Amino acid sequence: MKYKIFHSLSFSPLKGGWGILLCVLLLASCGSKKHASSSSAVLPDGTEGGLSPLQNIVETVNANRQDETFATAKMKIGISSSDKSLSIGGTLRMKRNDVIQLSLVTFGIIEVARIEMTPDYFMGIDKMGKQYVKAAWGDVSFFKSAGIDFYTLQALFWDDLFVLGAGKSTPTEKQFKKSMDGERAKLTNDDSRLAVLSFSVNIASGLIRQTTISPHVEGASPYLDWRYMDFSSLGKKYFPTHHLLNISSSKPINATLSLSNLRNDSGWETRTEIPRRYTEVTVEKLLARLMSMERGLRLEVRG
Repeated sequence: MKYKIFHSLSFSPLKGGWGILLCVLLLASCGSKKHASSSSAVLPDGTEGGLSPLQNIVETVNANRQDETFATAKMKIGISSSDKSLSIGGTLRMKRNDVIQLSLVTFGIIEVARIEMTPDYFMGIDKMGKQYVKAAWGDVSFFKSAGIDFYTLQALFWDDLFVLGAGKSTPTEKQFKKSMDGERAKLTNDDSRLAVLSFSVNIASGLIRQTTISPHVEGASPYLDWRYMDFSSLGKKYFPTHHLLNISSSKPINATLSLSNLRNDSGWETRTEIPRRYTEVTVEKLLARLMSMERGLRLEVRG
């Protein structure tokens, strides 16, 4: 069976489920062509002249979401844990509601690994080892039960408001509990039985500055804390270009995603064909293989 490799795996929020999310982040990105402004635009969190009414904040966030169909960029990712740190360069290519591609590149030109996500599947390819892993989102038990799918990951990369299990539907005011947190608005959705969503919104700009996915336990550390530190213009709106991530696990992991040369290039293939000679493996085996490639890829590793 095409997706049989996942049926015997047990996924929990701190192990298999977020381990695959970490795999997505580890295989990061670089590149593009076509025109679009990319001037830096760090946005203030303060406001002048009063605050927008909380009852309209979801509408404001939705109105300010990025509306370009394509987004491509050079990308660097830094990852650190208690015993290791590394940095990687590569390519990020995305098409709204269709695909997210993350390429790992060595020597600036040789692609050695790729992650591809579409609404139908999650796929990781090790080009040096000629092996891959591929699964439908619904075949991963944790993703299915928590309502995590392609649209969840897309929203995190694009800085969109979302609700677990809602697909590409645009969130509405009534789906969130609202409160003020200093000068920001806090939007919370706890509809998923496995996780609580929380968004911290800059009222002045209508942009999300922080997204957390947490357990239903008061005071517990979030499974994922994703912060947006800097933005650049893409088309007529803003796109997040500096991300800080914290992932909770047996060894907490911190990651930094930095984008440059941000464009709306559409001149690339949105689907990857797997060569016949490649072997299908488990996600654990593929991740172990990619992590063992540090020396060969000349990653900057300490520890």
